[in-house]
Amino acid sequence: MKNRLHLIALFLFALCFLYDLVVWGSVESVPEVGAGIADSARREAPLAATYIALGGMLDSAVPSLQQFGSYRITDAFHDGFERIRADSTVAMDLIFGTTWNATHSWIKTMYWAAPILLLITLVLWIRRPKAVHMIRR
Repeated sequence: MKNRLHLIALFLFALCFLYDLVVWGSVESVPEVGAGIADSARREAPLAATYIALGGMLDSAVPSLQQFGSYRITDAFHDGFERIRADSTVAMDLIFGTTWNATHSWIKTMYWAAPILLLITLVLWIRRPKAVHMIRR
């Protein structure tokens, strides 16, 4: 089992990363506030901007993923839409500030889980048990 931990961590990273790409990639399709959130991410959150850029390509290729992501974003951030509409420069502060609901908490958790799981995967890969051969064939 020890020699497969890096593969498990890699699988979990891939799931988190795919979720982030789908959800954050659909930000710009959210009516009225999507462009403000994306603009704020470009200025203040390079990781979110990366998710938006890469996820936008994925979501445009598969419209059902964009609908799923848009629904998740709307469900998570709807409590802050009024403040984001009023001043889009505070969008990232609002999103990463107070948690409004369970979906919002899940999106924030998955946002940070991907880079952490990537680091864990690299550490586990470096520390994986190596095969030792005592006698050459």
